[in-house]
Amino acid sequence: MRLPLSTEFITRLITGIALGLGFWGIYFYLPPLFFSLILLGILLLIIICEWTRFFPINSPIFWVLLPPYLLLPFSLLIALNHDPLYHELLLILFILVFSFDTGSYITGTLLGKHHICRSISPKKTWEGMLGGYIFACLGFVLIIFERDYTTSWWIMCALTLIVCILALLGDLFESWLKRRAQLKDSGTILPGHGGFLDRFDGLLFAVFFFYFCRNYLISLLIK
Repeated sequence: MRLPLSTEFITRLITGIALGLGFWGIYFYLPPLFFSLILLGILLLIIICEWTRFFPINSPIFWVLLPPYLLLPFSLLIALNHDPLYHELLLILFILVFSFDTGSYITGTLLGKHHICRSISPKKTWEGMLGGYIFACLGFVLIIFERDYTTSWWIMCALTLIVCILALLGDLFESWLKRRAQLKDSGTILPGHGGFLDRFDGLLFAVFFFYFCRNYLISLLIK
């Protein structure tokens, strides 16, 4: 049964804040190994508890999609985390994608009218996309001032737009998988959010851009 908006929003907010603080604390105050172990644990939870809801473990598509859709993106996240030169990029990536997700949810819920692809994801709207982009830009601005990055405003806006588009595509792809499997959420482990895959779907697409353009991104941000 669908929760009333206020209850659903509060539950989602509390869970999101708890996750954010947890990720933030581990990223900044513990060695990179601990953050990688968290990512590895999330990957295992997704494969064991959520991926098996999408496809039977004995079906070929389970094993065909598993490496490019889950194993490779998480490997790239862990690779960025362990390289001192690119460690900062992981922080930017997480903040941009999660800011976009939060902004899209809030704006889409309050103002969303024009659907992006109703047949795949009835809740995704252009208004939500725009709100998510604005939230992500604000998140990037905070990073720039807090970390003292050197980059122009138009580069910041362009990079944010690329990440938001990739995050949206990742969200739509997971929505298509859920629709195919007749699922509302990938799991139930995160109150108000669903499963971990519901929160990481945008990252799984955006990490490719960050990893393969990592040298260029570093040159733009840190001089």
